[in-house]
Amino acid sequence: MPATEALQGIRPDSREFRWQINCCVEGMAKALSVVLVFLLAFASTAGAQDVLTPAWTKTLAKGGRFLAAHELGRCILVDQNGAIEVLDETGALAWRWNYRKVSRLIYPQETAVSADCDAIATTGSATYKYTWLVEKGGKSVMIGSMGTPSAVQFDRTGQRLLIGTFTGMLQMHDRAGYLLLTRAVRAPVTIEGLAVMNDNGRVAFQDRDSGGVEMQYDAWLLASSADPKRQWLASSERIACFDEQGRVLAEIPSQTFYREVVVSRDFGQVVRIDRDGNTTRLFGYTVTAPCKP
Repeated sequence: MPATEALQGIRPDSREFRWQINCCVEGMAKALSVVLVFLLAFASTAGAQDVLTPAWTKTLAKGGRFLAAHELGRCILVDQNGAIEVLDETGALAWRWNYRKVSRLIYPQETAVSADCDAIATTGSATYKYTWLVEKGGKSVMIGSMGTPSAVQFDRTGQRLLIGTFTGMLQMHDRAGYLLLTRAVRAPVTIEGLAVMNDNGRVAFQDRDSGGVEMQYDAWLLASSADPKRQWLASSERIACFDEQGRVLAEIPSQTFYREVVVSRDFGQVVRIDRDGNTTRLFGYTVTAPCKP
């Protein structure tokens, strides 16, 4: 029976009139909510092909830390149980360097890995004035610098190591630790990040704050590619890869995480680092086309 017919003959100020009105409104609200739930379920199913699931996970020992990742995702460096461990692209242990046996003064900070994942370099605390260069076979060398080391990076070949200092000095060493050159930046500033250009002949100083990128207030840029144009963005809701039209090409479901997400230079690998007290978990994702150019 239509609602208008059901209300005919009932006084507007009566209890029965108010009950009929509430009944009709509640009924329409329930019907609308069912429709909305159906539409939301359909929308989530429609985008399911873009949702990535971890290819591997690893829980570090108590107090373990993520240190660095290879620029193409070939390996990952973690610090746990007094050693720097090199994990392969599946999260399995490839090799390790037990720095605790070398010196109790070593506490890995800025850390880099060579192109073939067969050598690592790491700095210590703000009072430790040396950088350690370690090879997979066990050979290691301690390198002094003109100032406390603040950044390290291998060149594209993996045969040269660059060390920046808090006093603005730049040093280049070979794999044996021999000094090849030194340069002082024009202003007395701390070198906080190093990047070697593709031609292997130029060095860039990176701005870790990534200023100048305009995004929504709770989002930040993880990585970008110019050809074709792609961007990985993270927010409080999700981690996603977008094209230049704003279409979502790949997405990692929402979860509670810190701003520790690493994207490889070729967009093929993503590592998410989650912390819960003294427990650190790593999640590795493999990315394919169309997000990976």
